Amino acid sequence: MIPIVASLLTTLAANGLGLLSSAIQAKGKQVVEDTLGVKIPDSPTPEDIGKLRQATFDHEERLIELSIEKAKGDLEGFKIEVTDRDSARVRDAEFIKQGSSNSRANLMFFLAVCAVTGLVWIVWTDQGINEYVKGIFTLVLGRFLGYLDNIYSFEFGTTRGSRDKDDTIKNLTGGSK
Repeated sequence: MIPIVASLLTTLAANGLGLLSSAIQAKGKQVVEDTLGVKIPDSPTPEDIGKLRQATFDHEERLIELSIEKAKGDLEGFKIEVTDRDSARVRDAEFIKQGSSNSRANLMFFLAVCAVTGLVWIVWTDQGINEYVKGIFTLVLGRFLGYLDNIYSFEFGTTRGSRDKDDTIKNLTGGSK
């Protein structure tokens, strides 16, 4: 079902029905069909596209509301993630104040570096390795590189611009008082 929906979303976006595609992503195909009162075929014909375009115009405001609801949900998820990351940074600051370090985090970082190093060494040095095994190693390697990326993002921020944004947000919300 997922590949069919992905194909449908691509088709809709390519035919200038991005708002409809966005609403389906936000609330699901059934909810949008109920809102529009139109059945959305998995593989729309040009005639179907015309009908969907008219239904989109007729219900544009409701489709925008559905997209806004999705954006609000995404924003709430981001706020939770930021709060969680901030509490972890506060915990690390407490370790530093006590004159110690977060041994668990340091161990996790060390193990991720060892895993990346080991996987790279195995893939490069073993010429007789099965291609499927090499593919699996590559996938696992990518995952561990992602872990390292998260560690660096946590420790140093995602970019220097993130620090500037944080300062701007603090100033706008009165956090620097």
